[in-house]
Amino acid sequence: MAEQELPVVITAIADAQTEGFVASGLFAQGWSVVFRALDTASLKNYLVANPVIAKSALLLFTPDLRHLDADISFDITRLVKQSIGFSADLTRYPEYPGLYEIPKDVTELVSLVRGSIRSPLIRQQGAVQHSTRRSQIIAIGSAGSGVGCTTIAMNIAMELSVLEKPTLLIDANFRAPSIAVLLSLRNLLSEEGWRSVAPMLAISEITQVRSNSINELMTRAIDEFDQIIIDLGSISGLSNRLTDQRWTSRMTTWSCDNADELWIISKPDLLGSHRLDQVLPLLEKTAMRAQLGFLLNMKSQGKKGDSEEARFLTAITALRPRSMRVIARDGRSVLASEEAHSTLIEVNERSPLRKSIAKIASELAR
Repeated sequence: MAEQELPVVITAIADAQTEGFVASGLFAQGWSVVFRALDTASLKNYLVANPVIAKSALLLFTPDLRHLDADISFDITRLVKQSIGFSADLTRYPEYPGLYEIPKDVTELVSLVRGSIRSPLIRQQGAVQHSTRRSQIIAIGSAGSGVGCTTIAMNIAMELSVLEKPTLLIDANFRAPSIAVLLSLRNLLSEEGWRSVAPMLAISEITQVRSNSINELMTRAIDEFDQIIIDLGSISGLSNRLTDQRWTSRMTTWSCDNADELWIISKPDLLGSHRLDQVLPLLEKTAMRAQLGFLLNMKSQGKKGDSEEARFLTAITALRPRSMRVIARDGRSVLASEEAHSTLIEVNERSPLRKSIAKIASELAR
């Protein structure tokens, strides 16, 4: 499938400091700022002279731009693909419906623009209020394939449910959805949006059809569950996925903008370390509301394992993650759970891997 072209940006913001913040913030995140209008006349002239660019452009404006009024604004916004209006005082301009407060930082700015690209005709009320919502949301992504991302997500969710925390596990790995297969489940695509599989555990799977209503699904889930665990699969190419409009990117984008934490799972072998090194610069440049956490899976025993852990901690420390965890290799337990189509606690609750994941779950449940 071809990549969706990222909209170019045109600014028409009166205050020079605000305009500089918006333009530089978006530029640093990969947007191309093609024109920075100083007044209404220069903006109109540019749009009329460059109709092809205008039709693919995202216009960011403030209603106090010189010589701008509501009628002129309406005519101008019809020339561009999308527009977002900002103001420091929303009550001052009642004739401009749908204005946003000027973002306080780059993370808020980028989140707002991403939301506009995903749903250009809907004002994004869907940004989750972390201070008032019920759920804790952990999104789990991998720095490469075969690092145990799904195993960890699945068993964290089960352990939380055992701790009597109503938990929703979401399979959002569009490349290879596997939770239903691993647990031998059917009919995850119920009308409710999830299927109850245990007294305190429900599971959902994000498909192309369901991706069109992610905001509605997550709003209901946040009201119903204490814990939401999202298996994103590989997050390679994260920056591009956060700025395209394809259905395969929607859950990743939602998670970066709304989750409490985004965990990155890696493993200590040569390829795993290489892929983690590739992901770290992307994370450093990407603005997101979710706080970062890292987990090294399949650590070796003895001195080799100590060396692997030291290398892992050295690599991630510069990003100042919220959490850093290490889990030792336990291939026998993983194989047994796969053969039984069950979680670790159901197969061998005393296994080292199950105990490690149970400890993490207890930390989340506090």
